Amino acid sequence: MKTKLFLVIAFFSMQSYAQISKIEGINKFKLRNSGVILDKNKDADGYYFFYVVDKLKKGNSEFAIQILDKNLNEVAKKTYVENKNTFLMSSSFNNQALMFAMANFVQEKIELLSFDKQANQQKTVSIPLEKKEIRYLQMAMEQTSEFNVLFPVENKGFIFNKFEDNKKIGYSLKYYPTDGGKAWEYSSPDESKEILAINPIEVNDKILVAIETSRPSLLSRKVTIRTKIIDVVTGKLIFEVENTRDVKPRLINNAFVNSDGSIVLVGEYFKDGDNVFTDKSLGLYAQVLDDKGITIKESFISWSEDVTKIVKTTKSFLDDKGYVYFHKMLQTKNGEYYAIGEYFKKTVSGAGVAMKILSRGQAAATQISIGNAVIFKFDNDFKLKSIKEFDKTKSNVPCITDFGSPQLNAHVVKAFGGFDYEYTQIDKTNDRFYACFVDYEKEKGQKSKNAFKTIIYDDGELSQDKIYLKDGEKEFKVLPGKLGNVMLVEYNKKEKSINIHLEKINIK
Repeated sequence: MKTKLFLVIAFFSMQSYAQISKIEGINKFKLRNSGVILDKNKDADGYYFFYVVDKLKKGNSEFAIQILDKNLNEVAKKTYVENKNTFLMSSSFNNQALMFAMANFVQEKIELLSFDKQANQQKTVSIPLEKKEIRYLQMAMEQTSEFNVLFPVENKGFIFNKFEDNKKIGYSLKYYPTDGGKAWEYSSPDESKEILAINPIEVNDKILVAIETSRPSLLSRKVTIRTKIIDVVTGKLIFEVENTRDVKPRLINNAFVNSDGSIVLVGEYFKDGDNVFTDKSLGLYAQVLDDKGITIKESFISWSEDVTKIVKTTKSFLDDKGYVYFHKMLQTKNGEYYAIGEYFKKTVSGAGVAMKILSRGQAAATQISIGNAVIFKFDNDFKLKSIKEFDKTKSNVPCITDFGSPQLNAHVVKAFGGFDYEYTQIDKTNDRFYACFVDYEKEKGQKSKNAFKTIIYDDGELSQDKIYLKDGEKEFKVLPGKLGNVMLVEYNKKEKSINIHLEKINIK
């Protein structure tokens, strides 16, 4: 497992060159407070950093926004003053503007700050918070320091996902344009007797694909899942697909839009009557829908037969390898699909059992054990063609509950950043992609070390490159570099500085 937010490292590479930059005078910095600026081809065009410069009088702090180009040269730097209780929930870039979601529970508000590429501040949006909404946000903070609430719409605007204090608790998706378009809001019903939540899983310049969950109470196992397809321009619901326990139970992980406008939903399927949050899935499925929600085709791939035959294990696939959490699915020029994931199992933790006893049953005794990286290859009809795995050291992450299914706990682990997967970069011109992971290697007789690993698809073949990282006294984060490169961000708390390295990835 990577320890990307806490790991202390220095960077070493066998590459022939490295571009290096440094930002100094940083009083406080969290590694999620940085990101990559992408051009229209999804190539890195620059980077942004958000940090605290100084604490001021009267309960205020000085913040800074700094922007570098793709060669790590400074483009702009702007500072502003804000209340000390303000913290950054999320940040995003949509090729036109940067947006930062800033929360202040004492002042009971969220502010959306936006800046152009030259760090010139645009109009600030202030969103008041009710006390119930703050309690739900605080409950979320107990589980993770990262809020997945801000979604960029390329060259158009941003969507903000917010808890709403309704009859119980609901949600609102608020759209804020940056291109002069019209703002809109899509919300759950005010008087709903259900607890409603929504999670966008795909956003582009035409549609938003989001998974809505509905349940009578927080502890209820009766859950209805709806996949909602929303028009990004108008905010109107185009159509929805409902999956219940009794009729086609599904757990959707990925969604994307084909070049012909059809919508692809990818996930796991269960037998009728199963609960997707507690029962084991039967396998993988893909559903292709037209723009009116009519199913064009479906494909089902079982763990026990289809996958086991290709892996050629003497045991069942789930007993041998475990489940697969797919982080990304993409299509190459020849029409084939590649799904990038990691194996995982739900296992009993010795330390978890001890904590469960000490906490009188409050802690979970189980854990998610994360294994090798794996890539599934499908043809254009979603028939499984091959499976290739890449070695990684097994790591363990505590479960949120002993009662949830492996899939449910894996989704939470994903939300907390517990998997080793970092990102996938796509080179459309050369029909190439780079799937990137951070791995903590343990080899017998040798000192453990960290490695940045890249699985490369090129000319129909998969290969791997590796760059070693060495333990030190700095936190780090990896970001996409310009195509074929990786950028490493190191924060040195003692020196109050960020060191930035741009390194080339080798294609074999």
